Amino acid sequence: MKSTHRMKRLPLVLLSLLFLCPTTSKGEVKLPAILGNHMVLQQQCTIKLWGHSNRKQVKIQTSWDRETYQAKTNELGYWEVEARTGEAGGPYTILFNDGDLVELEDIYLGEVWFCSGQSNMEMPVKGFYGQPVLHSMETIADAHADTPIRLFTVKHNPAHRKQDSYHMSSWVTHEPAQVADFSATAYFFGKQLYNTLRVPIGLIHSSWGGSCIQAWMSSESLQLYPEISQKHLQENSEVKQPHAVASMLYNGMVYPFRNVKIKGVIWYQGESNRKDPEQYLSLFKTFVQDWRSLFHDKDLPFYYVQIAPYRYEKSDGITSALLREAQLLALQQTDHVKMAVTMDLGNEDFIHPAQKKEVGQRLAYLALGNTYGKKGIDGESPRFKSMEIKDNKIILSFSQVPFGLTSYSQPLTQFEITEKDGVYHPAQARIVNSNQVEVWNDSVKQPVAVRYAFKNYAKGDLFGANGMPVSSFRTDTGF
Repeated sequence: MKSTHRMKRLPLVLLSLLFLCPTTSKGEVKLPAILGNHMVLQQQCTIKLWGHSNRKQVKIQTSWDRETYQAKTNELGYWEVEARTGEAGGPYTILFNDGDLVELEDIYLGEVWFCSGQSNMEMPVKGFYGQPVLHSMETIADAHADTPIRLFTVKHNPAHRKQDSYHMSSWVTHEPAQVADFSATAYFFGKQLYNTLRVPIGLIHSSWGGSCIQAWMSSESLQLYPEISQKHLQENSEVKQPHAVASMLYNGMVYPFRNVKIKGVIWYQGESNRKDPEQYLSLFKTFVQDWRSLFHDKDLPFYYVQIAPYRYEKSDGITSALLREAQLLALQQTDHVKMAVTMDLGNEDFIHPAQKKEVGQRLAYLALGNTYGKKGIDGESPRFKSMEIKDNKIILSFSQVPFGLTSYSQPLTQFEITEKDGVYHPAQARIVNSNQVEVWNDSVKQPVAVRYAFKNYAKGDLFGANGMPVSSFRTDTGF
């Protein structure tokens, strides 16, 4: 692959003036792909720069503050150094000198996010074959290179062991061809951040269609789950589906970026774990802690997408409803995470919703309100809080409803109600005040529980007045 690092050989006098570094033997700094032209570095923090050299030391100069840093190489030629970034801006340069000079150009300081998951994160702005993304042509055509949004796609790179570096991709600029091929969910997330914050945005996209969450977790974290085999890691055996087994995507597609300072993570995954929702709930909480440890931030923000309704085995089955329930419980049981609900965006026949702009924007609203503290942006969905039985009706109360509930003046059609026999019947429902819904069926005289949209495929019709849909839920949670 052609290197993205621009090499300049300057006259000896100029080199001496810049770094006062000897030039008696040839050297050349080798950098990982994530450190390249067009990159975005997290603003106003301490970052790491690292690489290899066959010289004993490397000097680094950052143009945003005109600081010079010196790093010594170890016996393997590895070096790293910490540097400070300033306020958002650019373009800047970084000069690396070990005897030869390597210059990185067109660098910005801004907000950096890691974007991961399975095919709904992988789906590009241009869509999959026969499966469109709404607004794709408009979005692609509107992309301009002078907009400081920079994109980095991690190519599939499974590994039996943790990989120290990654060299298969490069940062690209905000141009139509590059935007077309980039993750739609990640792109629309980043574009909304840029529209609101007006600072450079860097998006690192690492996903694999059909992947299980355990593939994205470290071997160490999975020691808590003896039922998840790690035999393939010990034996270094051939794996035909590396995205479906423990740690192989973590090793090759996440671990190499451990030195990158990121603002947070967006995550869209869960479909491939739907057959064991109780395990997924536990795995997800461990996964979040695992990545927070990797990126050295115990409060690293995580914003994730609840999987959308889809028929799976059959439309009225509940396997994916149970997975959505696990994701809802994870929201309640994990600190510094928020969930974007997609109950209104599912498609009975396509597992990949076309409304990726809405998905990305909902993630961005959560980040803007919570990570960036933008007042007036409340992107959370209302959540079922409690129930009260009154005669033959059940009154449901919701939290996270600062503007009240709405069905957009349409009937509520997705509620079901049951007596002690556990047989659910379609129910009537109506919003009775700002945060309550009344549910009943005239033939159910002694109701005990309610379900809302609790099927593989259901079209959500209850929303907060902020436009955010309510998650599917049941009042008789089984976990």
